Amino acid sequence: MTMTTTKKKITFDVGWVFASSIVVLVLHFFQKPILARYLGPDGLGLFSMAIMIAGIIELIALFGIDGALIKFVAEYKERKEKVYSLFSSAFITILIIGIITSLALFACSNTFASIFNMPSLSLLLKIYALVFPFSLAHGIIISFFNGLREMRCYAFISILQASFALAFILALLMIELGVEGAMLGTVFAIFVTMGVAMVIVKRFVHFTFSDYKKNTKKLASFGSRLVGANMISQIYYYVDTLMIGYFLTSTDVGYYAIAISLSRFFWLVPRAMATVAYPAISEYWASGNHQAINKLVDKSTKYCACILIFAGMSVIFFAKGIITFLFTSEFLPAVLPLSILLIGTVTSGILRPIGVIYAGTGKVNVVLIISAIGAVGDILLNIALIPIYGIIGAATATTTSYLIGVVITIYLLRKMFAIQFDVLWYIKMAVLVGVSGMLFCGLSSLNYYFSAMITLLLYAIVVIKYLLTKDDREYFISIVKHVLHGDFMKV
Repeated sequence: MTMTTTKKKITFDVGWVFASSIVVLVLHFFQKPILARYLGPDGLGLFSMAIMIAGIIELIALFGIDGALIKFVAEYKERKEKVYSLFSSAFITILIIGIITSLALFACSNTFASIFNMPSLSLLLKIYALVFPFSLAHGIIISFFNGLREMRCYAFISILQASFALAFILALLMIELGVEGAMLGTVFAIFVTMGVAMVIVKRFVHFTFSDYKKNTKKLASFGSRLVGANMISQIYYYVDTLMIGYFLTSTDVGYYAIAISLSRFFWLVPRAMATVAYPAISEYWASGNHQAINKLVDKSTKYCACILIFAGMSVIFFAKGIITFLFTSEFLPAVLPLSILLIGTVTSGILRPIGVIYAGTGKVNVVLIISAIGAVGDILLNIALIPIYGIIGAATATTTSYLIGVVITIYLLRKMFAIQFDVLWYIKMAVLVGVSGMLFCGLSSLNYYFSAMITLLLYAIVVIKYLLTKDDREYFISIVKHVLHGDFMKV
């Protein structure tokens, strides 16, 4: 595959993942206000805690097999029989694990409810336990399509689940089933999506038991190196909310759930890039194409910085109006935590597209180290700040830990892969952000909304004219042309 063809393929892959991510995010965006309006802060907090606990357990149960499958399918995709046996082994193994995990979660649901002093949490976890084997199998199918870089299928299944979840949750809330109805809607969506996904995946793979033991050992061996890092990353991702649930109340969890979901809204862009970058980096590393990896790192981080900083400033400027419009004024206590969180999520989001470089090059232990340092720091800061400052303390702790993680990641990327960041470019961006902030503060005394719009407009003009190169602008224009002509639909 030539560099031009590879670049075009990556562009289309990112297009599919990005488009599906937008649709999924919009659907989840509608889901959150619906849950907030029907359930209130307390009900939303309970639902969020249940989904969070189930997500952490699901990650542990997958044992990194989903990540290992992406890597090996990407490496062996020209050998169909090998791909068939890898997928079959992963699927069968994960179904067995899913059944065991389902029984374990059902049995331990009362214990979790007791730990967080939320009696209603037990029933929600029991409901979700019913779907665990299907949920885990769904993760394997998604990983399979990611490894093959069949992003149309990946996108379709992702959109389908989000659509069904929104529809089922809304329907059950409308007939006044409350938080239990919301959880049932989530479960029904997974059931139906898995049925459709199985029909699709049968077009790409023939199930086989050949080399089951060998494949399972191979997947588990690599996956075991991922699971520790993934587990700590997931705890790192949720530790602030979990500790709010432990120290405070489900109502506080509800407020914080709004702040954290809006702040992480911007990770849509880096997640889309990372989804495509993982198999691409695996290919580049296997072929020794280090130049391509360096270029991928440089471009993806710069593009993310331009987009995420604009989006972050937009939400900070209009945070109060956004929360009032989407979630009602009952959730206004989430405004200040949201503004604090945005500093950390935007800064860390710039490096998120290339976080997969460690797994893609087989250095998964590095992810474990970075995540462990971040998680420990976040836990200690949350323990110190939440009892005193509540959800504002949680937001401060999380943002501080994100910034520490960014410093560590940059150091390791330079040391391990000789990645050279364009320091001057980032200095210019920092100056632009500082000037934008001062401009907004200076003009806000005249008219708040006018100052916000002028600041964002000037930021966009400076970025397009001075921070993006001519090649960058032509690259984005070409993507738009491909989308308008529907070219990426044909790939």
